[in-house]
Amino acid sequence: MTKPYSQLARRMTITALLVTLMPLYFLGAVIYFYFDFAHNERAKEELRTLAGNRASAIQVFLAERTALLEVLAHSATLEDLIKPGRLQQVFSLLNRRSWTFLDLGIVDNNGDHRVYVGPYPLEHQNYKDAHWFQEVMTRGVYVSDVFLGRRGVPHFVIAVKHNHDQKPWVLRATIDSDVFTKLVQRAQVGSGGDAYIINRDGQYQTPPRFGGPVLDASGLDVKSVPPGVSVQERLDKDSNKRQIAFAWLPKEDWLLVIEQNPHERVGAMSLARNMEMAVLGLGSLLIVGVVLFLVKVLVRQLEAADRQRADQDAQLVHSARLVSLGRMAAGVAHEINNPLAAIGELAGLMDDLMDEEFVKTYSRGSKFKENVAKIQHHVDRARGVTHRLLGFARRMEPHHDSVEVNDIVNETCSFLEKEALFRKVDLGRELAVNLPRIKSDRAQLQQVFLNLLNNALDAVGEGGHITLTSRLNGDFVEVSVADDGPGIPPDLRERIFDPFFTTKGPGQGTGLGLSISHSIMQRLGGSLTFESQPGHGATFLVRIPKVLAE
Repeated sequence: MTKPYSQLARRMTITALLVTLMPLYFLGAVIYFYFDFAHNERAKEELRTLAGNRASAIQVFLAERTALLEVLAHSATLEDLIKPGRLQQVFSLLNRRSWTFLDLGIVDNNGDHRVYVGPYPLEHQNYKDAHWFQEVMTRGVYVSDVFLGRRGVPHFVIAVKHNHDQKPWVLRATIDSDVFTKLVQRAQVGSGGDAYIINRDGQYQTPPRFGGPVLDASGLDVKSVPPGVSVQERLDKDSNKRQIAFAWLPKEDWLLVIEQNPHERVGAMSLARNMEMAVLGLGSLLIVGVVLFLVKVLVRQLEAADRQRADQDAQLVHSARLVSLGRMAAGVAHEINNPLAAIGELAGLMDDLMDEEFVKTYSRGSKFKENVAKIQHHVDRARGVTHRLLGFARRMEPHHDSVEVNDIVNETCSFLEKEALFRKVDLGRELAVNLPRIKSDRAQLQQVFLNLLNNALDAVGEGGHITLTSRLNGDFVEVSVADDGPGIPPDLRERIFDPFFTTKGPGQGTGLGLSISHSIMQRLGGSLTFESQPGHGATFLVRIPKVLAE
């Protein structure tokens, strides 16, 4: 790292440490002095969340069991369910995964218990005057409060009514109290915490950890509890402060109560305060380390970006020089054409003067005439080269003329035939006959083909094969340049048309050829795409709009 970048790194480090550590220490001081309040509020919020989640879990539990009974009631007939052994099969199926239902029974519209499966002798009982039976006949679905009933044991039932041929009947199931109690008590927090359910009369629906049995009065003023989920601080019978969360179940007849002793959290609060100071110190060290690392990385990236920018500037200068050289070459070609024309005229004049009499008169007349013919041949050859050079460098902006694509391909290949021969590269052409003449820019198409051929020559190396193919495909004339080189790696394909991106070594390419070619084809209304498989070469496809020449 050079001195300017070292100074920059030092300034960035100091600034970053001030910006990060000062707010951290200020925040640490605020947390330290107001930790008790924040901790208390957080405990309330956690308790509120716990109560809401547990209430949702209980409601889901009840809803799932109710849905099971509804599906059963609506998918089977009364005649089918009262068959001997049929209800026992259904009961076993319901409890296959978890033993949730304690018993299952069918009650007709007169309240008679027609069929019963369970541990109690309840068959042939009549429930016409039972509260739960009257409620389900009115509502259709009913989840009862906990009651003793005829079995003399606290329990609650889920009952579902089904109308069949104008004769309603009820499917009733008792939920296993142990399973339901465990579901509720999972919300207990700490050794002094408690979780239970009470009804609107304040009676326990599940047994509390600290309190009386089920159906005893809880002593809580249910009417003062607001709807939804709330958290309050109250004094228990021993005048100890307790945080209590209330969550009304959607059933609206049951209230979930979760209590926790805030004094149990004093040790945790003190530990948390000490942990906060330790974390503050360790965080400071971590921030210092991270800042030093990030600044070092950023400065290195900045230095690398500056070097890359300098390289790109050099490439731009190099590209500008190439443009200037192209224009200079065009000027030189134009200037060479004048003496070539004079040489050609003089050679033609000399050829006219060397008639048969001249050849017979002078012993070396035939040799002179042969040399003059060679001069004319090489003048024509040089004139062809300069004309092609002028045609290639004449225009940069699109100028649509009537062009023959195959002629442009052949002319472009003539530029590189000698180089391909020197490298022992097979330059094959499979050009479609009778391609229509189209309107496009000859010079820019030639530049695209030349760039693709140059890249293909560099890719295949000595002894490779390049194939140029032309064809008519719908509204486009397509020209493909395929080589059998190493192909394009998958991780480089997205950047292949980016300016200044090249896989060639330093000084071997500007990285502008494909980018310029892609831009040219877009300006001409066509496209330039490629396909490549690693190790199987690459194929570039040029699609030129078929705008027929007039």
